[in-house]
Amino acid sequence: MTDTNTEALESQAAEAEADGQEYVLVAMGEDTYRVIPQKQWRISFLRHLNEGDFEEWANCVMHPEDAERFIAVDPTLDEFKDFSKAAAKASGDGLGKSSGRRR
Repeated sequence: MTDTNTEALESQAAEAEADGQEYVLVAMGEDTYRVIPQKQWRISFLRHLNEGDFEEWANCVMHPEDAERFIAVDPTLDEFKDFSKAAAKASGDGLGKSSGRRR
């Protein structure tokens, strides 16, 4: 990562902190997005995702400026899958297999 990219990420992190919401920075391609850590997502955010409403999901979990850019990029399903994994990792969560039901 170049010094310019590092400075840009630090600037984004400071801006996110200033608006009162905690975000993690997640890269997709050449862009970086501010995303609320997954443990802070509301059930309604997941409902949007499960219903395939990616635009509303982005509006809920991303900084407003970043959600607009994310929607405009119109990522492929593979790009979204990679983005989701990176968001989970940045949040300290994993997207591994869930454990089976307990009896």
